[in-house]
Amino acid sequence: MPHKNVVTWNCMISGYVRNGMIFEAREVFDSMPIKNVISWTAMLSGYAKNGSLEEARGLFDAVENKNVACWNSMISGYLSNGRIEEARALFDAMPVKNDVSWGTMIEGYFRCGSVSEAESLFSDAPNRSVLLCNTMLAGYGRMRDVDKSYHLFTRMTKHDVASWTCMMKCFMRVGEVEKARRLFDDMPEKDEVAWTVMIKGYLDHKRIELARELFEKMPHKDIVAWNSMLSGYVHNGKIEDAVDFFTRMPEMNVVSWNIMLRGYIKQDDMTSARKFFEEIPRKDETSWNTLISGYRNEEAMILYVNMLSNGFKPDQGTLTSVISICGILAKQGWGKAMHVFVVKIGYEDDSMVMSSLISMYSRCGFINDASLVFNTMQNHDTVPWNAMIVAQAHHYSAKQALHLFPCMINAGCQPDHVTFLVLLTTCAHSGLVSEGWKYFKLMEKWNLIPKPEHYACMVDLLARSGLLAEAFKLVNKLPVDLPAYAWETLLSACSIHGNYELSDIIAERILSCQPCDVGISVLQSNIYSARGMWKDAAIMRAKLKQNQLKKELGCSWIDINGGVSCFSYNNKSHIQTKEIYKELEGLSVLVEEIGTQMH
Repeated sequence: MPHKNVVTWNCMISGYVRNGMIFEAREVFDSMPIKNVISWTAMLSGYAKNGSLEEARGLFDAVENKNVACWNSMISGYLSNGRIEEARALFDAMPVKNDVSWGTMIEGYFRCGSVSEAESLFSDAPNRSVLLCNTMLAGYGRMRDVDKSYHLFTRMTKHDVASWTCMMKCFMRVGEVEKARRLFDDMPEKDEVAWTVMIKGYLDHKRIELARELFEKMPHKDIVAWNSMLSGYVHNGKIEDAVDFFTRMPEMNVVSWNIMLRGYIKQDDMTSARKFFEEIPRKDETSWNTLISGYRNEEAMILYVNMLSNGFKPDQGTLTSVISICGILAKQGWGKAMHVFVVKIGYEDDSMVMSSLISMYSRCGFINDASLVFNTMQNHDTVPWNAMIVAQAHHYSAKQALHLFPCMINAGCQPDHVTFLVLLTTCAHSGLVSEGWKYFKLMEKWNLIPKPEHYACMVDLLARSGLLAEAFKLVNKLPVDLPAYAWETLLSACSIHGNYELSDIIAERILSCQPCDVGISVLQSNIYSARGMWKDAAIMRAKLKQNQLKKELGCSWIDINGGVSCFSYNNKSHIQTKEIYKELEGLSVLVEEIGTQMH
């Protein structure tokens, strides 16, 4: 450009920031002959969103004439990175606050579960604007507190479309679909967002026909609405309906193509997924990331190399997927190379990427390297803490894993659903019943509602410990549907502990709902055989054969000098089979000798 003004420079900075290119943004910023408040705020916001809070604070302190947007950006940066106390200190020091300032701080308190602090701040606000009331409605919705949300909604003197939509979302979160629909019908005016929220709510609760019916009535369907409906079909496993709907769309953007790609991957149809990927007219990083995440073998790494050679820049999703594959395949060499690349392109402050490195080193058996990554991180949010707890638990250090939880709390980190899932899994694998109950009940303190996976862990813990009656009692009181693997665990425990009366009840209940469940059928057949009920066992096996169902074999592998060797039960296809089985026989003898000595 022959002539540039401050607006041109600011547009360039904002463009780089929006694309995550923080270093390039800073180069432009430093080259600016004249900077205004917008320039400083754009750069400050970029650093804050990138998690580089020290750089952000340095810029903030250097701004001479700070406007309210500048203060709000720094506060938002602190809140986005879980540093609530520093955000509040800055908020209190603000010379002038607007509704965005109050709303940002209130939303931050809700995000970390501090409802009382959010309510206190709301009561201190100079005016109860619609914007602040909507922030409170959204916050109560996040906490699933529908009573407080509706009480505030009815007391509001003025509502806008966002108010009605926030209240609808709150009803949807707690499963009150009919109340949400009544609210939707009562809305004096509806925008595309309100229609889309109601349609998505139906889809989230598997009311697909009602969602489609409402979608057809929608007066102005934008691409977001079309994609929401398409995503609903994919999410509910209706891939054929999704394909039909996709072909009917008046226009498609890259999001539409990526949703369909995810649908094929969700069905484990990688052949169709790969073919569909090749047909995408304009791929983006998400397209590549989606396909890469679908593979659990070295094909993911080949795709990653192709992605780079096609000029696409890896982002957080790319790096975490590829690093995770390195861990799954125990490819430590590749994992180390990815670690070097992460540092080279400046992602060493990204908690998701660094957490995937922790998991990778742990899966490859290098717990010390995992600890080193964790200890050298500048900012520890919930994700790396969770990864480190998992790493310790995988290396059979339950005591160390559980010890990390109070350390995490003392560091000011907010536990989430994953944290408690990890803790409960650790307790289950170590038979720590009282500790498991303690963590399960502790979820309430952090305003976390147990999900099916948490109940499954408790069932697993009780079943592994032989407390079958207590486990079955818990199952009968569950407010959610228990995952299939939890039922299989309970049934397996019945077999181990010889509680055949309970095993019959459980198997009958599961197979009445899922008659083609291979794992349960095989397990129940084995139980019949153990009891000498050969006829029943034969009938169960015959059903499996009739339906052409077969239980997949478990597989393990090891990486030796860059080559991966896979092993499964009774498989003798390996080139060194004779040597391997000879070594195993020697190990078996050694184990028996040690066992005899111990007794």
